[in-house]
Amino acid sequence: MKLTGLILIICQLFCSTVEAKEKPPLDAVVIMDSSGSMKQTDPKQLRKPAAKLFINLLGREDKLSVMSFSSKGWPIRIGKSSEFLTLLSTAKIKDSALKATDRISHKGIHTNIHAALEKGIELVKQSKQQNRDPIIVLMSDGQMDVGNKARSQALREKVISELIPQLKENGIKVYSVAFTQQSDQQLLQQIAEATDGRYALAESDDVLHKVFAKIFEQSKEPNMLPLTENKFMVDPSIREITIIANKKNAKSKILLQSPNGKRYSVKTKKKNMKWFVSSSFDMITMSKPEEGEWKILFSDNDNKAYIVADMKLRSEFEYNKESHYPELTIKTWLMKDDKILANDELINSLELSLEIEHPDKKLEKIVFSEHPENGVFKAQFKPTMEGIYSATVIATSKTFQRQQFFSFRSVMPKEPPPEPIIEKEPEPVAEPEPVAKPEPVVEPEPESDLMDAVIIFVVGNLTLIFIGFGAYFIHRMLKNKKQKTNKETE
Repeated sequence: MKLTGLILIICQLFCSTVEAKEKPPLDAVVIMDSSGSMKQTDPKQLRKPAAKLFINLLGREDKLSVMSFSSKGWPIRIGKSSEFLTLLSTAKIKDSALKATDRISHKGIHTNIHAALEKGIELVKQSKQQNRDPIIVLMSDGQMDVGNKARSQALREKVISELIPQLKENGIKVYSVAFTQQSDQQLLQQIAEATDGRYALAESDDVLHKVFAKIFEQSKEPNMLPLTENKFMVDPSIREITIIANKKNAKSKILLQSPNGKRYSVKTKKKNMKWFVSSSFDMITMSKPEEGEWKILFSDNDNKAYIVADMKLRSEFEYNKESHYPELTIKTWLMKDDKILANDELINSLELSLEIEHPDKKLEKIVFSEHPENGVFKAQFKPTMEGIYSATVIATSKTFQRQQFFSFRSVMPKEPPPEPIIEKEPEPVAEPEPVAKPEPVVEPEPESDLMDAVIIFVVGNLTLIFIGFGAYFIHRMLKNKKQKTNKETE
C-alpha cells in the first residue's frame, strides 16, 4: 500500500537541507467585485483601502495587476505600462498601482466569477519569468449570476471542470475572499483549496483590511516585529518598517511614539514617514527608523509591524514521508547577508517560541531544541485533524525581536495504517531421526576358576547322591525279591 495518507500542502517548498534563500517574488492579480450589490455590502468602499494595504506591502520585485469584474473582467492599466501585469520597481509605479484601485466601481449588474477567473489566468500567464509565485486574490460578495439561472449554473460548473484544472496546471494559487454570508462561499472555498491557496470570510467591511493583511502574510511570509501592549523593538538591522494600526472607531486618531518619547501623527509626521489614513486603520511606512522601543497610541489590538531588514528570521517545514500520519520537523534560523548565523552571540541569547493554531482555533505551544545545529533550531509537530494550521515563530532577546507567520494544510489519511509486514522466520527443517544401531551382543565375562570348581563340585556330589539312592533302591528291591523266592521254596 502506498503511503498516501500524509499529504501536507504547505505554503512553501521543502528541501532536505536548509538553504538560506528568499521567497520568490509574486505575480499577483487582485480581482475586486464591482457589481451593484457592493453598494449595499460595502457602502464606504473599504475594499479599496484594503487592496491598497496589500499593494503597498508588495516589494519592488513583485508584479501586480488590478481588475474589477461584474458581467466581465476589466483589468485596470497601471500608469503608462504597456502590460497589465506590471513590475512595481519604483515608488512612482507603486503610486500608480494604488491609484488604480480608486477606479473600481460598484455599477455592475451581474457577478460573473467565471469571466473574472478566466481573465485573471490570462493576465498571470503574461509573465514568462521563472522562479515566481503566481497568485490571484479574488473577492466577491455574491453568487454566480449572469442574468440567466441555467447559464449561471453552467458557468459555475465550468469554473470547476475547466478553470480549476487550468489554475492547477499553471501553478496559480487563489486567495478567495467571501464578502458577507451571501457570497458563494462553497465555490470560493473550493477554488482556494483546489489550488493550494487560502479562503477567508470577511463578514463586514471594517475587517476586510485584516483579511488582506493575512493574505500578504500567507503569500510572502514576511518578517515582522512581535507587539506587546502595542510596543515593538527596533534594532540596527531594520531598514524599513510598515505599521498597520487598527482603529477603535472611525474617529480614532493614531499616534506613534518614538524611543525618545516624541509623538507623531499624520499631521506631524517626519520626512522619513508615509502615513495612509482610512476609517478602519492607519498604515505608516518609515525608513531607517530610530533604534529602541516604539509604541502605537490610541489603537485597537491585532496590529502589525512588517519590516525589511538585513537580519531575517527564516523557517521551513519538513515532513516525514515514511510516516502514515502527518509528522513534521519545523526548522528556524537567523539569516544575515544570505548566510545562516551560527556560533553567534545573538544565537546564544535568543528565546524562541512557536505557537500553532489548529483548524478548530485551539492553540498549542511547541518547544524548539535548546542547542541549534549549525544555527538551525528544530521542533517536532504532529497534526491531528484536517484543515489549515497557522504557525507563528517568535525570536526575542534584550535588543532584538523577530516574528514570522506560516500556514499549511493537513489532510489526514482516510484508511488506517497498513499492518506492518512481519517476515516469518523459516521453520526449521526436521532432521531425520538417526537409525538405531543394533546393540552389540555382549559376551558374558568368563566365571572365575573358583566358581567353576564349586559348580563342578556341587554337580558331582548330586550325581553321586542320585547314584547312591539308585543303588540303594535296587539293592533293596533285589533283597526283597530273594527273600520272597526262599519262602516259596520252603
